[in-house]
Amino acid sequence: MCRSPYEAETGPPEDESLGVAEGHDEFSVAPSGTRHPPSPPRLLTDRYQVLELLQTGGMGWVYRAHDRMLDRDVALKVLRNDRAMSSFAAGDFAKEAQVMSFLSHPGVTPIYETGVCENGQPFHVMKLVDGMTLRQMLEDGRAETAELLNIFTDVCQTMAFAHTRGVIHLDLKPSNIMVGAFGEVHVMDWGLAQHVKRNPLAEESQADGTLRAAEAAASAEVEVSDLITRQAHINGTPQYMSPEQARGSTLDARADVFSLGGILCELLSGHAPYEGESLRQVYRCAVRGKTFLSLERLRRCGLDDTLVRLAINCLQIEVSDRPANARVLAHVIQAHQMATLRSVQSDMNRFFELSPDMFCIADRNGFFVRVNDNFSRVLGYSTAELLSKPFVSFVHEEDADSTIAQVEALNQGRPVIRFRNRYRTSQGKWVTLEWTAKSIENEQLVFAVARDVTTRSFNEVPIADT
Repeated sequence: MCRSPYEAETGPPEDESLGVAEGHDEFSVAPSGTRHPPSPPRLLTDRYQVLELLQTGGMGWVYRAHDRMLDRDVALKVLRNDRAMSSFAAGDFAKEAQVMSFLSHPGVTPIYETGVCENGQPFHVMKLVDGMTLRQMLEDGRAETAELLNIFTDVCQTMAFAHTRGVIHLDLKPSNIMVGAFGEVHVMDWGLAQHVKRNPLAEESQADGTLRAAEAAASAEVEVSDLITRQAHINGTPQYMSPEQARGSTLDARADVFSLGGILCELLSGHAPYEGESLRQVYRCAVRGKTFLSLERLRRCGLDDTLVRLAINCLQIEVSDRPANARVLAHVIQAHQMATLRSVQSDMNRFFELSPDMFCIADRNGFFVRVNDNFSRVLGYSTAELLSKPFVSFVHEEDADSTIAQVEALNQGRPVIRFRNRYRTSQGKWVTLEWTAKSIENEQLVFAVARDVTTRSFNEVPIADT
């Protein structure tokens, strides 16, 4: 069941952020505050009806509210009263609204209005996104690698747009990535974001192999200058923080590139770049750039070498050794996905042409994606007819429940072996098909082979022998 991405995040320490005064060795974890505010906020306008508390966070309270004027539910974010006394917190809260308004992109949640409550606390009104965070998806453990990589690609596209507009996020992590109920991906929490200065004399970093070609292609499409800023305080989440950000050094888009590499590292290896028994220990790892263990895990994860190499390049300690900006990452990921798709299509085309059986590819929603000519030969339907409706609609009503049960087994990763059901032909007759099928995890598809065994008795073997 999907949860609102504004629901409270409790749990792993990677969701904790810190604030460090520049030039000091000590740091403090951002306070989580009281879990339940004393009462709902009282606004100066009656346009919004506050309905329920969705999230308590280090910066503020997030409520579900109803917009009476436009008859819609919205997210109402109010700066916590104990944070309102801090000029840094108030400034970050105001900056978040400015950045979100400035970045008009599908991956950035729209902000509708800002204002102050009766007690002077500032608030934002934002689009309400129903869904869950990438952190929740990772903890749930049911999302497939292909789905997670698609989400990561969307995040890179959003950050590529931000970088071309001169904005760096500085707190990219799985709990700040929201996936809506319909698959829309939003990069959230822009409170630490910085507008950065242009430095046309600075050279973009060079990477090896594919990354160099990707950077050249990206720079040909859009001029991306070196983006530099200086932060007065160190803020962010140390598990995904670049060494230069942890040290309070000058920052550019490659600080975000490091964090994106950290997210990709976790998607591929199951671990964030830095880990430790305490936030202080993790922060010290970030300051020293201790990524050796993470890089070794990536090299041993056994996944696609292009993605592993990309993550390793993003996690380089030296800023100049990383890709120049998120646009490079987006280009590499998209090129890899296209190459993988072409390879799969080429293999499938050869198999389809050579297979003497009824061979098909289906999705996990119960539709044929592709069938070979043998389906039309046996069943009499055109390919368009077979792809136009769920395949269970062709199945004998007495076999429908058992067919659905086999689909559920495939969705859970179990193969189907010698399962039999009856299919209606275009002439209204029934043929008995025997199926062997397997779900391909990274492709979110089912590959199946069927044979016409009508001449045998339908009850000659069990319906499913798994």
